[in-house]
Amino acid sequence: MSAQVYFLKLNQPSDCLLEEAGRKIFQTFGDFFGASDRVAVKLHFGERASTTRLSPFLVKGIYAKLRPVVADAALMDCNVLYKGERSFGASHKKLALDNGFDFAPIVIADGEKGDEETIVPINGRYFKEIKLGRALENYNAILAVSHFTGHGSSGMGAAIKNIGMGLGSKAGKLAMHQSGTFGAKIDSAKCQGCGLCLMECPAHAIILENNKAVIDYRKCLNCGRCISECNFGAASWIGGSSKELQEKIAEYAWGALRGRKSFFINVLLGITARCDCVRDRQEPVMGDIGLLASNDIVAVDQASLDLAQGRGLVKLGVKLMRFTGLDPRIQINRAAELGLGQKKYRITELAG
Repeated sequence: MSAQVYFLKLNQPSDCLLEEAGRKIFQTFGDFFGASDRVAVKLHFGERASTTRLSPFLVKGIYAKLRPVVADAALMDCNVLYKGERSFGASHKKLALDNGFDFAPIVIADGEKGDEETIVPINGRYFKEIKLGRALENYNAILAVSHFTGHGSSGMGAAIKNIGMGLGSKAGKLAMHQSGTFGAKIDSAKCQGCGLCLMECPAHAIILENNKAVIDYRKCLNCGRCISECNFGAASWIGGSSKELQEKIAEYAWGALRGRKSFFINVLLGITARCDCVRDRQEPVMGDIGLLASNDIVAVDQASLDLAQGRGLVKLGVKLMRFTGLDPRIQINRAAELGLGQKKYRITELAG
């Protein structure tokens, strides 16, 4: 038996039409959540310079229909590992408001510094436990609204990445990115010896030697704080392979979704070769396709990739694999292995 995926075709919709599309796509899951549910609407709020990020008008239409039928609903994300406005709770929330997400409560689930986390035991290939934003504990349900894009490390960003990477605390994000025992490193050529990472390190694992920061790995907690605190790009993560990263993301998604109602909407509009974390203007690599919706995270990501690869002369998956050498199907296959859903699906097109 195949999974049900709903498709609403859209092409260069106006803000007004996007809000209407949000209300229309609600019909696909209107009775999925109930009056006792507390729903975390998992988003990526986008960077300031991006013009192709997820539309707040679309989310506003969805939220307007969702909020009256559930006990509570809030827009949720966690802080990022790299340095920027989305590195800290207050500036992350301000950016979300500035980007138009001012119509609903906003929850940055891992707090101001990215260290408010909950530990969830799993029995994965890479992890026995994962670290998620603590505020997620207050919600028994997740509605993921994910902008489908390419990605320079994972091949693509869609529902699996939005949940897996997006709900990880800073330490969780570092664990997904890192290769080996330790995840952080400091480039002495870039280090200015300012001492900020020393002051912010919760384990006092950083010292100054010859006016350069050095990590004492005997004390390091792999929390990632030094990476997001550094103003000079000297602190970064020790990355593993794309295959490893994608499979780790799938394991995090598995742990985050366990025991929760979940529904997924993928937005195939303004599809760019890189993700919405890019802090520059990007141009779409193909025309708009529309919205896909399902309660099966594997099916909705597989259907999204299939549609994008078959769209016109520009095939996103092929283009990205030629450019990066990455296969975005790895995360889908691992999520299916973990029992998160199935790759076989049937599409029902909604009337426009």
